[in-house]
Amino acid sequence: MTEQTNTNYNDRFDKIDKHFEEMRGEFRSVYAQLNKLTTIVIRGFDRIDKELEKKADKEDLNRLYDLMDKIAKQQEIDDEERLVMGHQLDRLDRWVHEVADKIGYKLSI
Repeated sequence: MTEQTNTNYNDRFDKIDKHFEEMRGEFRSVYAQLNKLTTIVIRGFDRIDKELEKKADKEDLNRLYDLMDKIAKQQEIDDEERLVMGHQLDRLDRWVHEVADKIGYKLSI
């Protein structure tokens, strides 16, 4: 091998080494950015986990459904009782008018 060929190889290797050094710097920058991004994502997941812990679970939902069922049933009972009381008041009103008519008393509203 000649001296010239040896120098050409050394120059080429020097260029390759320089190129690798530049790439190493770029990789460090990319690594730092990825590290920041990973930290942000992990913090986001931590916040999501904390919020999910506050949410109702199945047992809580079942208790709410049971409570709503009880309220709906009580409302149904109350509606039926009001209907019965309305019929009783109508019957009582009719009797009062019948009695008033029999004794000759005029009812006015």
